[in-house]
Amino acid sequence: DRVRIVLVEAMPRILAPFDASLANFAKDHLVSRGVDVRTGVAIIKVTKDDATFAPSTPRNASPEAKAKALAQKETEATGAVVWAAGIGARPLVKKLAKALGQTDLRGLKVDSSLRVEGADGVYAIGDAALSGYAPTAQVAAQQGKHVGREIRDHENKPFVYKHAGTLCSLGQGNGIAQLLVPSSASAFNVWDAIGTRPVGKDGEQRAVTGAPAFVLWRSLYWTKLMSTSSRLGLVADWMKTVLSGRDVVEPVLKRKATVETIGTSLQRNSTIKFIKEKAEEGPKKKYFWNFSKE
Repeated sequence: DRVRIVLVEAMPRILAPFDASLANFAKDHLVSRGVDVRTGVAIIKVTKDDATFAPSTPRNASPEAKAKALAQKETEATGAVVWAAGIGARPLVKKLAKALGQTDLRGLKVDSSLRVEGADGVYAIGDAALSGYAPTAQVAAQQGKHVGREIRDHENKPFVYKHAGTLCSLGQGNGIAQLLVPSSASAFNVWDAIGTRPVGKDGEQRAVTGAPAFVLWRSLYWTKLMSTSSRLGLVADWMKTVLSGRDVVEPVLKRKATVETIGTSLQRNSTIKFIKEKAEEGPKKKYFWNFSKE
């Protein structure tokens, strides 16, 4: 009861890139962990002490609809607000777009080969480009390889994005995955063997939930690390977490002015009084630090 987590999503459901069944699976997991999931709700104001909620409305909503939504606003006290609803263009990207005469400052407008319009020999990828693709790591990685080949081979081929799937870790050994798998005419299908089911518009993708999806997510994360030392360090960290749990540092709220020593002769985690005493002598104020164990 010390911590209450509220997840606010302006869309009708969370995890819009996933199939609705997978999104509902994730929502049920979060709710079972005590998370208050609110969909179709937008945060319209945040202060240092509270946040104001109201039903979300589309951008083309009428003034009457927006006024009706604002009339239902509620304000609740908050200890911390974490923004995870997207990012904006970097200032440099905005300056470049403006200098090139582009009106949309969300990014640099590019052609089919990811070349910036109005700038010869300049490419833009990922969050910096308005390419028509989602600003995800999977898209940016493929765009980076495409641009590298374009520069190396002096070619001018259009970029073709190949979606491999989407994964999400839910924590506690749980996750969801929606993978694009090739069709197989074989009598034995590994995806059927592990209990996946077809999802997507035409059933061309497979849904994986629970521990198998969590393993897939971790395996993909591990393969994306650039060095062997990083991979070994990550595996060691995972093993340590399984054997002894995570290192959790809890801030002490409303504490008195104290100083905790780390790696000194005064012992770790010992409570040290921090006493500020004013000196009355002399025209200037002097302060003394007195360290003593309770």
